[in-house]
Amino acid sequence: MVGMIMLMAGVSSQLVGRIGARPLLIAGSAIGAVGMFWLSRITEHSTYAGGLLGPMLVTAAGLGMLFMPITLVALSKVEERDAGLAASLPNVGQQVGGAVGLALLGTVAWTVVSNSVHSQVTALAAAAAKSGHAIHATGGQIPHAIYNHALALGFSRGFLVSAGIAVIALVLSIAAIRVKKEDLAGDPMALAASSTANLDDLDDLEPSQA
Repeated sequence: MVGMIMLMAGVSSQLVGRIGARPLLIAGSAIGAVGMFWLSRITEHSTYAGGLLGPMLVTAAGLGMLFMPITLVALSKVEERDAGLAASLPNVGQQVGGAVGLALLGTVAWTVVSNSVHSQVTALAAAAAKSGHAIHATGGQIPHAIYNHALALGFSRGFLVSAGIAVIALVLSIAAIRVKKEDLAGDPMALAASSTANLDDLDDLEPSQA
């Protein structure tokens, strides 16, 4: 996934000087939203190839297209004497946003997991009582089928929220970004190195580790 992000970041660094930042922001946000929505379709019966690999590659492609234009938009019309300070702000924003976003999505996912387990166990107990069968103790462990369904449902909802955030980014790119090619500051190749310097941190966020 990180390799795809770096590849698309390199591609966007070549394109941004030709077509500007706004088209890349729109395309990257749209592709990222599609990938996240695809990930949200995951179930406990999904395979790695169909449920994770494909949508992960699409999502990574969208993210990779965003890093370079975001950096250039943040540095547009910045005086040379303030370039150092301005260059640090996108990195800070990415780190803080990533931490807050991960906390938010984790809260959504595990809240759904907890609620799903509770509702499934309650329904199972009600069905057993109605049929007159006793529920045998399992040492306090949740049946695997219930836990697997709840876990898949929780992560599905987390990815769905991520898709919604990507759609918001798409709307903002369309409605708010008015930076022209002539306004873009800095050398795209030099900025590419700085904007991808922190990509190794994304290893901790790969869905395959969830």
